[in-house]
Amino acid sequence: MFEHPGEFVTFRPAPFLPGVELYTARLIEHAFSAHVHEGFSVGVIASGVERFRYRGSGHIADPATLVLLNPDEPHTGEAASEGGWRYHMVYLQPAAMSAIAGPQVYFPQATIKDAALAHALSTAFVRMWQADEPLAAQTALTDAILGIAERHGRHARRVADPAALRFDRVVDYIEAHLDQALDLEQLAAIAGLSMHHFARAFANHFHLSPHRYVQARRVLRAKQLLAGAQRPLDVALDAGFTDQSHLTRWFRQAYGVTPAEYQAQIGTRPARR
Repeated sequence: MFEHPGEFVTFRPAPFLPGVELYTARLIEHAFSAHVHEGFSVGVIASGVERFRYRGSGHIADPATLVLLNPDEPHTGEAASEGGWRYHMVYLQPAAMSAIAGPQVYFPQATIKDAALAHALSTAFVRMWQADEPLAAQTALTDAILGIAERHGRHARRVADPAALRFDRVVDYIEAHLDQALDLEQLAAIAGLSMHHFARAFANHFHLSPHRYVQARRVLRAKQLLAGAQRPLDVALDAGFTDQSHLTRWFRQAYGVTPAEYQAQIGTRPARR
């Protein structure tokens, strides 16, 4: 899968915790394209250094750093050290985060240096990954997530820029038509802007071009469908990709695995017809 033999990516549903997915990886040469997750991303750098862009700014994360990303925020990822980086991530659906830490959790900072909570999360992650004692693993992970949310989260999301509300209609339209060809002139008209003004304003708000944003949403839609045990070929068409190879290329760039590998890892590979 990877050109470098030391690289790997593995997804796994969190045992006994609905709406929570575990992910561990070591990456050296692979660089993630801009992508999104539908829920919260709470992670820890185990070794090495990562560089990523998030909300229009560059970030560096080294060992004992917590990485805290809010839902639906585009971000990238690549190595910032010669030996790459190793990290663990916990992906939580908004409902799962609310059940653990209460409603309206929001992380204002993407990276936090907190050795104690980083160690707690790393330890809890390993226990949940092994899942040999369900109650202990559940308790350790939820305690770590709660501790992070209480110390570094907020319970009031930032107030949205009123001028950006025009993009709500655009985003809703994109989500409803991901399986179709989308046109810049069409999206600009929905926002009530000229094509040139729309493209610039959209990129300033989402930190991605309209095309890159749409592709990130298509890859996320594909991930959701793959988790529902749909065939990759059907997923490709339903998510707006031209064919399965097109989906595979974008999916691997975003998540580090192919659609088939992702389904094999989380146990949703469809039965053969």
